[in-house]
Amino acid sequence: MSLPDSGLGELTVVGHPFAPIGMGEHLRSTVRALRAAGVRPRLLDVYGLDRGRDPDLERAFGDDVTRRLSRHANLFCLNADEVETVRERLDGAAFAAARNIIFPAWELPKYPTAWAELLSGFDDIWAPSAFVQTALTEATGRDVARIPLAVDMKLSTFLGRRWFDIPEHAFVVMFAFDFSSYAARKNPEAVLAAFEQLVARRPEAPLHAVIKFKGGKADDPARKALEARIAALKGRVQTITRELSDNEVKNLFRCADVFVSLHRSEGFGRGMAEAMALGVPVVATGWSGNMDFMDGATAALVDHAMVPVGAGQYIHGEGQSWADPDVAQASRLIEQILDDPAAARARAAAARRRIRTELSARAVGLRCVERLQALLG
Repeated sequence: MSLPDSGLGELTVVGHPFAPIGMGEHLRSTVRALRAAGVRPRLLDVYGLDRGRDPDLERAFGDDVTRRLSRHANLFCLNADEVETVRERLDGAAFAAARNIIFPAWELPKYPTAWAELLSGFDDIWAPSAFVQTALTEATGRDVARIPLAVDMKLSTFLGRRWFDIPEHAFVVMFAFDFSSYAARKNPEAVLAAFEQLVARRPEAPLHAVIKFKGGKADDPARKALEARIAALKGRVQTITRELSDNEVKNLFRCADVFVSLHRSEGFGRGMAEAMALGVPVVATGWSGNMDFMDGATAALVDHAMVPVGAGQYIHGEGQSWADPDVAQASRLIEQILDDPAAARARAAAARRRIRTELSARAVGLRCVERLQALLG
């Protein structure tokens, strides 16, 4: 693709390129998309705390790191609550001279008014899904671009179940979440409840659940309650709490027979999209950001009721609602995958095709370039 001399060649992407967090992968997937469309941006690591921790990420992104903003165009893959702190660390004159785009994440129907005001200093706003786009548009009154996150599941090495101590013969139910990122939104208790119901109905089946989580102090009541519930399942549930490399996480998903997300709300739903890209069947709540790339032909969708966000369950959640998925239905849908693997594989293959078509790095990158060209003119 031929790119005009409009500053695209001097684009800098700002955020956390080496951090093992959601916004880190948010940035990395966007950079991969831009590269696939012929744009190789510089990367400004705002804190520089995670360099060298993951050799794969260092090889992929280390050569493009810069210490300065571009005076032409900057894309900030940051949430609004970081904007003031980050801007204080950066060159104000370069920011003022450039066109600046903000690409935040969000997970509830209404975007906080105070945060919307922080976005007013940017020339353009991007959203990773129609769900987030609607929230941002209503909060800011501006035109917000829907730019999905590219899902690129290239593996540097292949790792099997033995690498993770997962039983080779088992039917593996996979789930992942972060205690430090409002675990109530990810709803791990619902996944465990669905698995418990399945075990109760099929006690002789080789059922095994893998829950990858991080965060949460050892004396955290929520973590202790989760661990007690897991212990009651007597070895049928395996937890992985150590920090995994980017390649390990992708391989862990690949080892599953079904990925389950009984989330209450998602801004995009990367875990589900990655499982779909790997050809792993998905059972998921049929609401919020994941519905951009998910329907009944590509996933087993779980019905839900809308309930108020509880006190302290999510930042700026007061007066908002989110989904309460049907746990019993979810358990039956997992059982259907256990009993009819051929049908599950067929739906997973359709899901994989959809991800490759709509969320490939090239497809997303071209959307990024089109929006950037319109902005930079």
